[in-house]
Amino acid sequence: MKRSRFAGVVAIVLAAGAALGAAYWFGAYSYARNIWPATKFTSLRSALLQSWKPPGVEYGPYARLLAYLGKVSIPCPPQNDRTAVLLIIGQSNAANTGGQRFRSQSGRVAAYFEGKCTVAASPLLSTSGIGGEPWTAIGDRLVNGGGFDEAVLVPAAIGGSALAQWISGGDLHGMLEQVVTDAQRNYRITHVLWHQGETDFAVGTSEETYVSGFHSLARDLRSLGVTAPIYVSIATRCEQIHNLWSKDNPISRAQRRLGNSGEGFAPGVDTDTLLSDLDRSDGCHIGGSGMSKLIDAWTEILRSK
Repeated sequence: MKRSRFAGVVAIVLAAGAALGAAYWFGAYSYARNIWPATKFTSLRSALLQSWKPPGVEYGPYARLLAYLGKVSIPCPPQNDRTAVLLIIGQSNAANTGGQRFRSQSGRVAAYFEGKCTVAASPLLSTSGIGGEPWTAIGDRLVNGGGFDEAVLVPAAIGGSALAQWISGGDLHGMLEQVVTDAQRNYRITHVLWHQGETDFAVGTSEETYVSGFHSLARDLRSLGVTAPIYVSIATRCEQIHNLWSKDNPISRAQRRLGNSGEGFAPGVDTDTLLSDLDRSDGCHIGGSGMSKLIDAWTEILRSK
């Protein structure tokens, strides 16, 4: 290939990458403010995933994983006082975007989806992405440490989502309501784990708006019968916004306020502080070393609860 042609190809690739990045953040901005073309981005992403998916993989709206090869069906374990049932919501770092996959080694961690259970293993169904996640390993740690006999994971995190999408009137609210209502036909949710904030920082959500929105989300969960404490992670850092980011920002302040308020909330993991640049596989999503730190931190928080 001639040098000029090679340079042309490189320029096209770089331009395409820049366009995709701009589209992602413009889509996130639109999501947070419920303006066009947020629904168009969602529809396009779902259509592309459906057209490119390998055999045995199925996606639903918002790139939510509905089927994946190799899932091992098991009877859903009955719940008692020593069963942890974790509702996992938020954006990509709560979903299947991690740099390390896990499968339950204890045999006592189940993943729940639409009335059925499988052995917990990455990627988890009912959430977005097809990479790794920490929740399976956290479940193993909880049962191996003796704090719980069994753990059940109820994931529903969606990559790129803003808080406004999860509350009443948001486009993810119906999905959340469906997931919670379905899970509570069989289980009492014991912990709600919220890991989200990067998108809201990127689009400039104010501290008070975030706090108010989160209280609305909590009221919605309580109205659905969820009485469990809601663990609020501090999560605002992402490479795409790195130059504008500081540890003390409106979203991190809101998350600290919520976690320490004692109003049915509890502090989650402070990933802004815990994870270095080297712990993130792409400056935003969590790599192998970051997963190890995250698993340790969540286990420490949850094992005595």
